[in-house]
Amino acid sequence: MALSGFQSISLTLFGWLGRLLTRDSYRLKRQLLKARIPMLPDCYVAVSAMQVLLTFLGGAALTVAWLGFGVPFLEQQTAPDGALFTVSPTVQYGLPLLLVIILPLLVALVQWLAPGIAVGQRTHDMDRKLPFAASYVAAMAAANATPSLIFKSLARNESIYGEISKDAAWIYHSIEFMGRDLVTTLKEGVDRSPSERFAEFLQGIVGTLTSGGNLKLYFLNRSEYYAQANRVHVKSVIQQMALFAEAYVVMAVALPIFAMIIAVITFWVSGSGMVLEEIHLYGMVFVMFPMIQIFFCYIFLSLSNEVAID
Repeated sequence: MALSGFQSISLTLFGWLGRLLTRDSYRLKRQLLKARIPMLPDCYVAVSAMQVLLTFLGGAALTVAWLGFGVPFLEQQTAPDGALFTVSPTVQYGLPLLLVIILPLLVALVQWLAPGIAVGQRTHDMDRKLPFAASYVAAMAAANATPSLIFKSLARNESIYGEISKDAAWIYHSIEFMGRDLVTTLKEGVDRSPSERFAEFLQGIVGTLTSGGNLKLYFLNRSEYYAQANRVHVKSVIQQMALFAEAYVVMAVALPIFAMIIAVITFWVSGSGMVLEEIHLYGMVFVMFPMIQIFFCYIFLSLSNEVAID
């Protein structure tokens, strides 16, 4: 894949740094391969260094504008009481610290974690959709479709099978347009796959082909196995949702009612002169109760995504 203009400039300026830092970095190479980031490790490090440099230069320019023009302009303004407006040292020097040091470090941290995060997302998507893809492959094999046509058809359904379709598209492209044999391509697909379950599926195809086994029977058996495993997983998720639903009734429905009643009674019968302030009610109504709702919404959304296929 050809590099963009920004990537070419970054590689020209910081290619030496990328080669120095990734000389023995096999782990980064594997992460980029499994995350489908079309760059070599030295190029990725060079692009990351360029992004950090641009962020630093942008922050430095904003800092100069802030200290040279923003602060003097604000200090010439008049406050409502007639006194001159003053910028506190915390704001005056905290903003440059954020722009020049913290923000570039955050960009570097994001670039460092991005391949691993992409690999994790692809792994989760492939593991979640593998049972349905295996059933589709078994149905295609039962119709006497060749492995090349199976991967071609699987690649055309990216909206259904997600990341599995992308790997299937790479396998089909390697076979049909690069002229490579099926076994070698599947072995490379095993190395490129971020999902151990999908890599196991591809490795089983390689073993079946090299041993002269029945590929239709293999697809059928794996389809039944993944379907059974998916049913067990869905049942486990439903049980977890039932447990959290009971906790929701207690913490998000009954707790607010009892908390309001107990708070009123406690402050009313207290003999130490305690008074129920408005800030206490505001804290419970606008902070504690919404946080409980947000927490359970996140839990139920996460559990729902575990069994969703779209």
